[in-house]
Amino acid sequence: MTTTTTDRPAPSRTLWQRLARSLTQHDSFGAYFEPLIQLALPMWSTSGYRTKVLEVRTELPDVYSLVLKPGRGWGGFRAGQFVQIVAEQNGVLCSRHFSISSSPDHYARTGLIELTIRVQDKGRITPWLRQQFANGGWLRISAAQGDFVLPQGNGPVLLLAGGSGITPFRSMLNQLRAQHDNRDVQLLYFARDNQHFLFRDEFNRLQLDNPQLNITLLDNEQHGLISAELLQQYCPDFARRQILICGPAPMIALSRNILTDLQVPQQNIGFEYFGAAPIDQPRSSSDAALVAFRQSGINVDIAAGESARSLLEVAENAGLKPVSGCRVGVCHQCICQKQSGVVYNTRTGQYSDTGAGEIQLCISVAASDLVLDL
Repeated sequence: MTTTTTDRPAPSRTLWQRLARSLTQHDSFGAYFEPLIQLALPMWSTSGYRTKVLEVRTELPDVYSLVLKPGRGWGGFRAGQFVQIVAEQNGVLCSRHFSISSSPDHYARTGLIELTIRVQDKGRITPWLRQQFANGGWLRISAAQGDFVLPQGNGPVLLLAGGSGITPFRSMLNQLRAQHDNRDVQLLYFARDNQHFLFRDEFNRLQLDNPQLNITLLDNEQHGLISAELLQQYCPDFARRQILICGPAPMIALSRNILTDLQVPQQNIGFEYFGAAPIDQPRSSSDAALVAFRQSGINVDIAAGESARSLLEVAENAGLKPVSGCRVGVCHQCICQKQSGVVYNTRTGQYSDTGAGEIQLCISVAASDLVLDL
């Protein structure tokens, strides 16, 4: 008698998979049983995609990369997009958004992605992530998000990067090489404190592979901030290019103002903020504003002429600890009830009315005196 064997899943594993599928149809039950199911199916999750941290690789003293293996079903990404990561810190789920710095081609070949992260001064999450996952571990990631991607076609492009805003451009440039796309690309990379060492050898190899790729490293202390003169000097044909900008919010605002003054059409300018978008002072520079946190009994004066700060920053600087997550207006964890006053939403570019309503602290700034239910 001949016995035939097949590659059939082990019965116990099949049972766990059936249970997981059943519980997925009932979110509350799934969340309750999730830790038990993950003993048998580590990649399973009721929300997001359970992802394994394989390595924390040091890039610079204050910059590191998380090397991640997303769970099955994660849909991949386009170069330039970002993900939300969710991890548990002291029993509390915290989330942040980071651009994917590796290329889609790298993910297709290896199943891995990289998030390159700069440790924020006085940051609560970015230093903790490096320490927490130094020996590996698990976190969740969202599907890839965002439309900050290379323009279609093969037209010339100008990339303006500031500091850690280089990360989505690293993904784009490596993807162009993988696709043998030798389009005309100029990259001006503004950084301070030797951050140009980040990916410098890699960028040199990319330039050797594409004679139409030109990368210029500009030190803020030596060259100053971006200016019309620097654009004319290092990319004199900028007006005929599609332009993408990524970096700290003040750098993006300055770049957009310069390009607008130089008559570059707005449809030729793409940008991605790390944090809430800056705005011109939303109230008269001669007017101060009072933010009253009703529940806490704390009042904060925002001085006349002071640069606009998000209400999340105002609250935190006053010693409050409102719930927050992404800090860029995506996750909606920092929603707060406004009792009265006007706020300016930096994401939509709109003012609220004067009555009560919900606002997002991280992307709202005071446009008048405010009373917040916090």
